[in-house]
Amino acid sequence: MRKTPSVTQRCTSLRRDGAPCTAQAGTSGYCIGHDLGAQEARRKGGHATSRAERAGKLLPARLQPVVSLLEDALGEVHRGELDPRAASAMASLAGALVRTITAGELEERLRALEDRGGKVSP
Repeated sequence: MRKTPSVTQRCTSLRRDGAPCTAQAGTSGYCIGHDLGAQEARRKGGHATSRAERAGKLLPARLQPVVSLLEDALGEVHRGELDPRAASAMASLAGALVRTITAGELEERLRALEDRGGKVSP
């Protein structure tokens, strides 16, 4: 005895051009491209793996406010709300701050190695 093929349910959403979506629907009634839960998961997944997110995790906590301030300043310069010379001065000071903090952290690590008896050549 032959089974009759089941009717495949189509997505109930509309495409960008206004035509009905022809993709196969899941249990929600929407395809993987239109399902709101899947869209949110893709957005979060992409955000978590972005370069900026990875770099932010490596950034020392005390420098995170500096990065935020510089990001805000970039937007303000773009919108004409902040003089580019002031933003340039901020970037220069931030660079000096980063170099100072980096030097301090390297000094801490060097002392920790020396305290453990590791030989460090000059």
